[in-house]
Amino acid sequence: MTSRRLTTITGRSATLLALFAGVSLHARGARADEPLKPTEPTLMSEPGEVVDVVDAFDTEKGDPFDLNLSLGFHQSWERGKIRRESYIGPDDQTSTGGFVSNIENIANYKHTVSTLNMRADVGLYKDLALFFRVPLILADDRSLSELDGSGKPVNAAFGRVADPATGDPMFKVPFNSPTRSGVDYIAAGLRWSVFNHTRDLTKPTWTWEVEGRFGVGEPLHACNANPEKIPDAAYAAAGSSTRGGTYPECPGLTSDPDQAPLNGADGRWYRNPNLAGRKPGISRGTNAIRVGTLFSNRFRYVEPYGGFWFMAEWQKSGTDIGNYGDIEGIITNRPPLRGGLAGGLMLHPWENREQYQRFTIDLRFDAQYVSQGRDYTPLFDALGSSNATSLVAPNPAEYRTGDIDPATGQPKSVGNYRKPFAFTGVTDVEAHGIFGGHVGFIVQAAQYIRFNIGGGVSYVQSHLVSASDACNPDFTPSQGAAGRCRTGGTGNVTGAPNPNHRPVIDLPGRRFRVAETFIWDAWVSGTVMF
Repeated sequence: MTSRRLTTITGRSATLLALFAGVSLHARGARADEPLKPTEPTLMSEPGEVVDVVDAFDTEKGDPFDLNLSLGFHQSWERGKIRRESYIGPDDQTSTGGFVSNIENIANYKHTVSTLNMRADVGLYKDLALFFRVPLILADDRSLSELDGSGKPVNAAFGRVADPATGDPMFKVPFNSPTRSGVDYIAAGLRWSVFNHTRDLTKPTWTWEVEGRFGVGEPLHACNANPEKIPDAAYAAAGSSTRGGTYPECPGLTSDPDQAPLNGADGRWYRNPNLAGRKPGISRGTNAIRVGTLFSNRFRYVEPYGGFWFMAEWQKSGTDIGNYGDIEGIITNRPPLRGGLAGGLMLHPWENREQYQRFTIDLRFDAQYVSQGRDYTPLFDALGSSNATSLVAPNPAEYRTGDIDPATGQPKSVGNYRKPFAFTGVTDVEAHGIFGGHVGFIVQAAQYIRFNIGGGVSYVQSHLVSASDACNPDFTPSQGAAGRCRTGGTGNVTGAPNPNHRPVIDLPGRRFRVAETFIWDAWVSGTVMF
């Protein structure tokens, strides 16, 4: 009986041991990201390219140093519609929307950019790398064309973009900017994976990136590829006997009152024909810092990820954005702040661990917020190179107390034109959002070679591109220095005059808006990994 009981127990034990061994083997077989042999590569456990960081002194992987060199081509096509507020409705009837109605078609906007991207990632330590980027813009083309037959009413005297001072159009369509090329900025930064799913399967991959951008190219200047003829009245105002010339493609600007725009005998303002032109430029003329982070966690063939980023820009001295922090009337004196959220999914449907080969599909959605700020808009070239009196005439940087006004008995507020404030084409832009998605195909062909090809589309929310307020209410100067910021000749001061404000484009009913804007992107790149 004892022997039978022992036989039964032994049989049950053997059954349990066999079952445990089977479960253990099955569980280990499910760990596709672990090597089956000590010498087998662990490619399947590595995070996707979006969050991966090159290494150095990585004794766990037997990798003392990593260097990645990348070369890529990026093409973008931006298309949008420019409209203008008006208090006149269709067929010259009174607008049903009251004073402001966004009904007037101005132009179709096109912006095409071809960029050669060069990048180097250098491993510093485990999951810590230094990187450098240089985007070389091969061609930057911008143009305006008719929008649903807008050419005739736009180009007509006292038409949709007329200067109210003279009736002449501020610009005409079609309008073309010269092709620009060169380096906008160079970038350098650090990438660091706080956690790495490869090293600790209980944690996600968490990567931070800090990047500094340093503007090195010629700053952008407003240009017209087909400049207008210089009027005889402009030569006469300059005291020159020359006639028949044309303005340069990119009109010059100066803070020297002797070279500033001229007030002709006919009461119009003209660009000084003696002032030399400028180069079109290619750079935004800013320095910037960008901080971003991404999380990812790999589940065999699927790797979801998400994160956020933030970027702030500061204009350099001498750019057309201007840096006039000492002038009280200035309301917006910086480029927009930008921030965004990103979420996506990397799919790894195929891998060959022995050959270090992998195919990845990257699906991503982006949402970006652009704050109010001074920026280069689709109308930058058209407005900045305009010869319209209302835009050419300098604004005074400040006002001073003038003579007594007999009608009110109060001193006049007179602009100090010894400090002319020229219009450059840069305008105040309303806050807006950008939403888009893209798909990328990443092929690691071998241990040291990787390719990336993809495309995407983004939608830019409708927003005003000329929206500078007339007065800065944060300051209350004396009546003599208040300029137009007074309620009547003897009224209260409502703020300090904003020299960036141009009534012809910034007042409600005259402001410009960009709508129905889409940006298509396509890219291809190759990376050599040492």
